[in-house]
Amino acid sequence: MDAREAVGRRYGEHLTDRDLLALADGEPTRVAPLRRRPELVLDLLDRPAVADAVLAARRDEGGRFRHVSPFLLLAAAVHRTSRALVGRLHTPDRTAPRTRVPIFDAPVLAAFAADPEHRLHLAELLASYSRLTSGAVWRRDEWGRRRERWDELDLPALARLLSAVPADQQPGVWRRIGDGALFLAGVFPEYAERTLGGARLARLTGPADGPVTELLEQLAGRAYAQTGGAVPAGVAASPQLARRFLALVAEHHLFPSGGVLAAGR
Repeated sequence: MDAREAVGRRYGEHLTDRDLLALADGEPTRVAPLRRRPELVLDLLDRPAVADAVLAARRDEGGRFRHVSPFLLLAAAVHRTSRALVGRLHTPDRTAPRTRVPIFDAPVLAAFAADPEHRLHLAELLASYSRLTSGAVWRRDEWGRRRERWDELDLPALARLLSAVPADQQPGVWRRIGDGALFLAGVFPEYAERTLGGARLARLTGPADGPVTELLEQLAGRAYAQTGGAVPAGVAASPQLARRFLALVAEHHLFPSGGVLAAGR
């Protein structure tokens, strides 16, 4: 099995029958081939008309599906953003709240985003935060046992779980820390700046100065290095490119007027 087929199978694991019906333009007879060869989904989503239809679709005329899964919706946004980078010379990047400057390395970002493994990872990352997970663990300290709550976007609290889980589960926690760092830096940078000051992040990154988004990029790279290869090497080595690409997805498909989230999805 080549890398593209392996990625296609991962897409197939996420896609529901309603997703495949949407990709098949409402034709049930076209669903079975997509289920047998899910790598064909990558070709479909690379077509701007198909990706746009997924992003705009609510239900077909026959009412045969009412919605698509978060994964398909966000995979369409990732593919559409990737295709939009082709041929561009520069892309905007956030340097401060409400401040964007052009960065003249769009071909580098386009090459990063064209990698099927990178697109899969970023689509999975975005879809994984469509519902947040939280919980509680019991910790023992000098005062005895105490209950400590955590949620996936409280990265310092998530990092404290590392001492409470078996060693074989720690790579999964590290991946979640890396995913959370990229998600906050790329999609919700203002929220990250309000809730994750440099002092809190310094506990994870070590003494460091700079914008919170840069600290989160450093944290993502460090966290992914602890996952034992569970994250594509290009994403682990270039968290800045991953963050910038997520920011473009958010700007063009998640939060603009009439965008995915504005439409109430």
